[in-house]
Amino acid sequence: MKKRETEKVLLGRRIRSLRTAKGWTQEKLGAESGMSYKFLGEIERGQQNPSFDTLVKIASALQINLMELFRFEQETVDKQAAESTIGQIVKGLPEEDLRRLHMILLALYPLR
Repeated sequence: MKKRETEKVLLGRRIRSLRTAKGWTQEKLGAESGMSYKFLGEIERGQQNPSFDTLVKIASALQINLMELFRFEQETVDKQAAESTIGQIVKGLPEEDLRRLHMILLALYPLR
């Protein structure tokens, strides 16, 4: 895969990640940004090279800073690196925050 294609794929993954974190479908993001959900799907799959104006619309719809779309490191972290980073964050939390995080994690990922 060429470098430019890789960057388009990473951008698409990042947009998908931000969209799904809000619980939105492509249709919802399309409605919020005034764009076709099919075009957004192509962007998310790395098949389109969105213009600056398009990226501004997407960021605005997601209510994030434009630069947040380019934080690719969050889309390329492997499992071991993610676990390590999470462990470091958790170790530094005050007890009350740790309890709050525990409740949130259990709500998101109930034990079976």
